[in-house]
Amino acid sequence: MIIIGNQQVSSGDVGSFAMNGRYAPVIVKAMSESPELFAYPSKQEFNFEIKMRNETIEASHALLDGGASFATFYYSECNDYYWTLTGDGGFELKLGVQASDAIRDIFVNGEAYAFECATAMMIIFYKALLETISSQRFNEIFQHLYLWDWQNHPFFPLRNVNRVGSGVPGDVRYFKNPDVSPQTPQWQGENAVDLSNGLYFGHGIGILPANQIIEELNKFRRPGAMTSAYLMTNATRPNYLSLYALQDGGQMDGIRIAAGTSFYTF
Repeated sequence: MIIIGNQQVSSGDVGSFAMNGRYAPVIVKAMSESPELFAYPSKQEFNFEIKMRNETIEASHALLDGGASFATFYYSECNDYYWTLTGDGGFELKLGVQASDAIRDIFVNGEAYAFECATAMMIIFYKALLETISSQRFNEIFQHLYLWDWQNHPFFPLRNVNRVGSGVPGDVRYFKNPDVSPQTPQWQGENAVDLSNGLYFGHGIGILPANQIIEELNKFRRPGAMTSAYLMTNATRPNYLSLYALQDGGQMDGIRIAAGTSFYTF
């Protein structure tokens, strides 16, 4: 269910939001038919979320097409023109480099990069935000960008939502492999973007329907395993309302962040 102001949006209103991208109609339809409540003060906040969800799906396709490799943290790689590779496998933005250029480089020069699936999800989220707000504002916010897992993203708040049912395109879902082999711990699960129409993108697996992702994970179970991999009921999402406020110059004062090997206070 979608509430904008005090008015409910019905599935019949889907077409009016198509300006937010080619996936906007299916996103709005999924939200309007969901048992979840999606509430917004005005159409501006709602359009922001739909646009960013659309760009999340677009970024997923672009990351796959860009050719970046899957790697565990120990074997991470990056373009050292834009990033410093830290000891824990993170990418720290170099001084004097624009964050927008560095993020876009991952999609243009993918052969220079290797990272694991949680970092891939954050890269996709950053690219989606970059295509939703101005490059100038993105660079103002993320002067000290650090890519590593889900962590160290103080200006990019995330929400974990339980029991999302079939979910909404643009969500990040998790396929859990509880009986993973100890010899392949990197296959204990897969973060994957809901692309709509039953398809998901997982870095290292590609674009597949849920049942095929489960089949792939099941190949890496311990001998004698009885429990199949499965799609969990929760979803990870950006806090879209917070990001909407941030795009217009929301408050950042008094925040201390760790970015790789450095600390910064705003």
